[in-house]
Amino acid sequence: MNQQPPNKPCAIDQSHLRRARNLARQNGRSVIAELEDLNNDSPAVLVQQLALLFGMTPLDAAGLAQMVPAYDLLPLPLATQWRCLLLREDGGALIGVLADPFDPDMQLWLNCQARGTMLMRLVSSVDLENYFSMQAGSDVFLSTRQPDQINALVLEVASAVLRKAMRR
Repeated sequence: MNQQPPNKPCAIDQSHLRRARNLARQNGRSVIAELEDLNNDSPAVLVQQLALLFGMTPLDAAGLAQMVPAYDLLPLPLATQWRCLLLREDGGALIGVLADPFDPDMQLWLNCQARGTMLMRLVSSVDLENYFSMQAGSDVFLSTRQPDQINALVLEVASAVLRKAMRR
């Protein structure tokens, strides 16, 4: 019987990460996608383990629903495209939300979008996708955008992609 020792706080160890990284290279996918496929627990358990590993706070669907989207800083179309969010808690604290803690470029980009201090939270890709699906049905972000703002967003995305490509 293969049980974890009681003092081991996280099921994701170096060998597990190494296997996921190797599979990611072989399959041309992200490390988080491979970890999700290798995961035998619920997505919530994986998020808790990764949050512990990266020193982040986990967030679930209920937590997402309690916060207000910061579409003034990161509009929904960009958030959906880049698979991350900026939200505000009741007290006004800015929260960065992502599902892939293995992408430091994404964390840096999200921090730039925040234009100030933010707290980082980790959510499962399932909860993030569900959030985007619910928000996409809302006309809130469409009704507040003018054509010149949409053009500016397109230029911003193109610039971010170019900067990321140049770094690599």
